[in-house]
Amino acid sequence: MNEAQNRFADYSDLVSEDSLGHRRVILGCLATAIDAVLPQNLMKNRVVIDPDSIMKIRNTDFIFQLDSYDRVIAVGAGKASGTMAEALEDLFPSDSKLSGAVVVPQNTRSRFKTSKIKILEGTHPIPSEKSVKATLHMMKLLKTATTRSLVICLISGGGSALLTLPADGITLGDKIRTTNLLLKSGASIEKINCVRKHLSAIKGGQLAKAAKGARILSLIVSDIVGNPIGSIASGPTSPDPTTFRDAVSILTEYDLQRKVPAHVMKRLRAGSLGKIPETPKPNDPTFAKVTNFLLGDNSAPCSAMIEKLGSQCRFSSYYIGSAWQGEARDTASNLAAFLLSVQEDSGGFRVPAAFVWGGETTVTVKGGGKGGRNQEEALSVLIKLKGREGVTAAFMGTDGVDGFSNAAGAIVDSHSFARSKSKKLSPDKFLKNNDSNSFFRMLGSELLITGPTGTNVNDIGVALVEPPIE
Repeated sequence: MNEAQNRFADYSDLVSEDSLGHRRVILGCLATAIDAVLPQNLMKNRVVIDPDSIMKIRNTDFIFQLDSYDRVIAVGAGKASGTMAEALEDLFPSDSKLSGAVVVPQNTRSRFKTSKIKILEGTHPIPSEKSVKATLHMMKLLKTATTRSLVICLISGGGSALLTLPADGITLGDKIRTTNLLLKSGASIEKINCVRKHLSAIKGGQLAKAAKGARILSLIVSDIVGNPIGSIASGPTSPDPTTFRDAVSILTEYDLQRKVPAHVMKRLRAGSLGKIPETPKPNDPTFAKVTNFLLGDNSAPCSAMIEKLGSQCRFSSYYIGSAWQGEARDTASNLAAFLLSVQEDSGGFRVPAAFVWGGETTVTVKGGGKGGRNQEEALSVLIKLKGREGVTAAFMGTDGVDGFSNAAGAIVDSHSFARSKSKKLSPDKFLKNNDSNSFFRMLGSELLITGPTGTNVNDIGVALVEPPIE
């Protein structure tokens, strides 16, 4: 069984109409991409502890003499934090002073085998009492730190919801309502996290301040385009350049200032007038003892796919960047137009061609359907291609979860379009209702289902283009 068969449920159905072999190639690329950014591989490649108890970050000057600390406390949250905790335990000697706790998505705790680092559960993408309880447990551990301790913070995407501790005057219900509105508004993750930081007692560098002067090393897996460290999981150990005034402006931009709970606007407006202390800024002395290190980002899975394409298939491969953003359906429609133009007139590309990209789009939810940005992108491409033969495209979230569905994304080609016609399904109608998941479930053989992958470095995509088929 190959790696794609292991990674994707219903693999045999996915390739049942693969007359050009495109789907097998694409699924193989996507499986390779996920393996490249599994946290255990990222940790093994970058972090090492030598026999003298010196921890080093390869290819950097970061060195930590573990024997000099009274204790080592691991904390953190995110979709990759459980696997990162496992990898960290494997690095440390069995008799080490390591302890700690990390927060992972609910119903995934049993997947992780740790003995020194406790695995706690929260909820994602909407926080809950489980998230608050887990965060309080973690903060209690931080209170045992001293100026002679080392805190290792394991941070990845998803941490904003999993790491939840409402600020004074804000209830969990206030945060849930605000988060829901922002997620549906089409706001970027950076803007969403700006608001979250100013409603929190832990985000935006506040976890670092709670560590009581301990030395802090944050190991970070990025899920945000451009890798802004202060936005990943809302930057619990990073200085926050955003302000209360920025948060008010964001809610105003998306016309949410009258829709969010009154307590939210009251706090943000008070903060913007200087009546509430700001989140810690870059000049805060706390950060003199903080090292934030990026373990991996979206470029890693894209590079792995390009390498696989170059070594195993007949396509000329092209990486077209990891900064794909914008409204999902519009971005995907533009991509489909580009693929059609390459097929019709190569435009300087060597055809057959393979294109690899990454990033993270947004969906402005106006309908009542079910789906996610990757499935919405695939549906938009299906509409634009109109059954054109010789072009296949796939969109996938590296975390294995796309929106509020059990799919990671979807793959489409001319067979997909033909089946939609034979089943009398209207792709445009489903797209208008933001119901891409329902469309692909009814269509069959397009949904990419992996379950949670244990990592999170944005979304990835692959498209294959043949010369025009007569």
